[in-house]
Amino acid sequence: MNLFLSNWRRTALSIFFLALLTRVAFILTQQNGFYFPDSLLYSRVAVNLLSAGEFGPDFGLAPGYPVFLAAVYLPFGQNIFAIRLVESFMGAFLAVIIATIGRRVGGELIGALAGIIWAIYPLGIFVAGLVYPQGLGAMLLAAGVYCVLPATHEELSAKRVFFGGLFLGLAALAIPIALLTIVVVAAWVFYWARHSRFFLASLLLLGSAVSLAPWTARNFLVHGRLIPVQADFEGHFRKARMMTPEGKIVIPEDNTILLRLYVVRVLRNFMYFWELYPSRMVMSNQDYRDELHANDSRVVKETIYIQNSLITALSILSTGPIFVFAILGTVAIWPRRDVRRELSILWIMVLSFALGYTFFTGKIRYRIPVEPYLIILSAYGIHATWSMISGRFESAVESNGSVISDQST
Repeated sequence: MNLFLSNWRRTALSIFFLALLTRVAFILTQQNGFYFPDSLLYSRVAVNLLSAGEFGPDFGLAPGYPVFLAAVYLPFGQNIFAIRLVESFMGAFLAVIIATIGRRVGGELIGALAGIIWAIYPLGIFVAGLVYPQGLGAMLLAAGVYCVLPATHEELSAKRVFFGGLFLGLAALAIPIALLTIVVVAAWVFYWARHSRFFLASLLLLGSAVSLAPWTARNFLVHGRLIPVQADFEGHFRKARMMTPEGKIVIPEDNTILLRLYVVRVLRNFMYFWELYPSRMVMSNQDYRDELHANDSRVVKETIYIQNSLITALSILSTGPIFVFAILGTVAIWPRRDVRRELSILWIMVLSFALGYTFFTGKIRYRIPVEPYLIILSAYGIHATWSMISGRFESAVESNGSVISDQST
């Protein structure tokens, strides 16, 4: 371990190639098709961007991922493997960013451990073959945190805060829930800055606004109103308000009943966000997959990515320990006042997504962009647990050695 950590560049490079190896090995096992219907929509919009130079007036989703796909299609054509390969490199680079953030939180050992965990973490590997905005969003969010969070005992930098805002704004263009993250990170900057608080918080918001401005202007020209990211946001919100916890649309005349249903749904969505294994998967329905495949042959018909014992066990055995050690890491960090700034930004990133999705729907894949921060906390928890166990073991050995020595004397 000392050899591994003796040169941080070598450590980061090793983490990068480990993460790349696991992801490339995984995508080589994937079928040449899309596993989720949303991927089809993003792909069609990307093709329309390249052919017609526009999203189309009916496009109501966030633009970040279609633009990303268009950038991949431009040199490689409509090649699904090329998308996955690019996302594999992106996931490997994300592992290095996670390691660097972890290094700022707890030192080189914590950083290296966090990077290694993300390199082999099943959900982190799976997202490389998903063809979904979560990988891109995770990368942009981490870049924003990397810019905003200074090294321990250093002050927040105006330049870095501004660039952090740029990346967080780009993340919101991929995952609209990140708009809430921008607000809470600005509040975090205001709280932890020792000087020029209002100026630094405003800089972060300004950087985010720079990223969001072109798309907002486009939406104003197309829809005639200010829409920061997603045009059909209000429709999704109204639909979510009128859905029962079982997913049925109801429009009760009694507002009290509607409010009660909505409160129950919000609480359930918050719990769903933390689920240990994927559930409520529409693609588990074979008839539905057959129908999608009939409409577009790129949708796979046979897949293991459905609710089954293998996926459930793998998810529980990987996600469960991350949660446990993340809690232990939080407990271990809390007494250290010099690291509470770092602890707070990790948790506000996670909680901003958890709270944001409670108003719509909570699923395990929506948690992927903020899993890196749980992994950093988990790395700290693993190290703290190991230090405690090894310390007690060494004390016991020393005590036994002293007893034996006294008896010999």
